[in-house]
Order: sequence, then structure tokens, then C-alpha cells
Amino acid sequence: MAATPLNPDAPVVAGYGVDTFQVGGLLYQTDFSDVDQWVLQMQPQPESELVPRTSLEDGVLDIYAPGRGCTAWLNRPFTGPIVITYKVLCPLDTLGDEGIQARDLNNFWHATDPGRAAGIFDAQHYTGSFVTYHEMRGYYASSGGGGATGNKTTRFRRYPRWIEGADVPHLALNEQDGNPEFLIVPGQWHTIQLVAFNGLVQYLFDGKVVYEIKEGDTVVVEDRDKSTPAATSVSYTLDAFPAYTQGYFGFRMVASHHQYADLKVHRLVPHADR
Repeated sequence: MAATPLNPDAPVVAGYGVDTFQVGGLLYQTDFSDVDQWVLQMQPQPESELVPRTSLEDGVLDIYAPGRGCTAWLNRPFTGPIVITYKVLCPLDTLGDEGIQARDLNNFWHATDPGRAAGIFDAQHYTGSFVTYHEMRGYYASSGGGGATGNKTTRFRRYPRWIEGADVPHLALNEQDGNPEFLIVPGQWHTIQLVAFNGLVQYLFDGKVVYEIKEGDTVVVEDRDKSTPAATSVSYTLDAFPAYTQGYFGFRMVASHHQYADLKVHRLVPHADR
């Protein structure tokens, strides 16, 4: 389905969203001056001479994480159907720096960890290293992943991937791997959109639907033994994969330099004609 044209600053309604929901009121927006509402989890690299840094200027959050993983959480939970939008840039001028690549525009949303008193803000567990996030609950989307060279893969997952250290079956969509429409163009601002609407989940990149799922779809489930992933196709039902209806949003990156702007969260409401 074609996207519904809205004003340039509003989320688009596309794919499964058409005739299902519409954009409601603005719940949150930021110029990132609310620094007390952000929690940065930067992976330590004690033997590395590569120095990470963060800065804020003219409404742009700049995170420079050479050779390491980093997650920046908004310490403000959202409940119910929402759409998150923001703009992100991989600057050209630092691509030659050691430990920096144009890669890993990653996202967590509606994320929680009910098994820990501090939840996803447990700094003893969640360190910025990617594997430390495998046991949390939530949705994940990524453009520009792909190991050491980066900017090859485009993924969607429903977490957890592990429970008590053991691998568990989880939604893992990767059919858009290698599609240049959804990979990073260094020096170009990209627009990311993340939807959670009562089990209907979407990831949009520059206004185009990358991945979306709704109840009744056939989806891919990955079951890993930490060495050889095995994928099977199953029906996506909310009995098997309950909808995540509340939690936190976080930017996620690895060995990269990202600049973020225009973060907004809107309420989603049922389409008026339904």
C-alpha cells in the first residue's frame, strides 16, 4: 500500500498501518538538552587507546564510539501504541578514524527487563556490549550491520534471544539484507520510524516500510545453539508472541559515529473508520 501523505514533521502511515491506525497527539520531543533523562551504556575497552565521546550542539546529540558498542536509553517509559521518529547521520569527516565505520543504526523500543530490580538500567549487566542485551524483552531493528565490515544487513527481532543464558526461539527477520534502499549513506540524514500498535510492529527507513508484522503473518523464528542458527517459518500469533505494550526506547550503535536529531514520540490511535 502507498504511504499516506502527512505533513513533513509527522510520521508516515504506511503498509499495515493504513486503515488500522492514525497518528495522535505528541507524547514527547527533545532537543537532547534533557540530559538527565538519558542513560548512556558505553562498552568499556580498558586496553584500547580509542577514546569515546559525546556532545550536544544545536539540538544534535553526537555519540562517537570507536571500536565498541553503545546504547543510549531515554529514561522515560512509554505505554501503549506509539510511533517513534528521529533523524540520524553518519558523518563523513570521521570515517577514516580508527575504530569508526558507517554501520549499525540500531534501535530498541518497548524494552524492559522484569527480572532485574533496575531493569535495563542495571549497569552491572547492561554494559554496552551487544550480548548483554539478549535477555531483555522488546523490539529491535537495525540497518547497516554485518560484522567487521558493516553496512550489509537490515534486521528486525523480537527479544529475548536468551533466557538464563540459554538460546530461545525468537522472531528474526533478515530478508532485506543487502537491499541498498535500507543501508546507510554516509553524510546523508536518514529518518527512522518505529511502530508498536497492539502487536502490529513496523520498522520504516526514510519513509519506506522495511519490516512489518501483524497477527496471522508467516514469520521466521531463529533458534540458535550459539554457533549454528536454524530458522523456521511459523504463524505470528499474540498467544505465541505476546505484544509488548510498554517499555523504553534506546539508540544502539557499534564502532560508529552517529548524530541524532528531531526525536519525537506520538500516540497511535485506531483508524477512525474501523
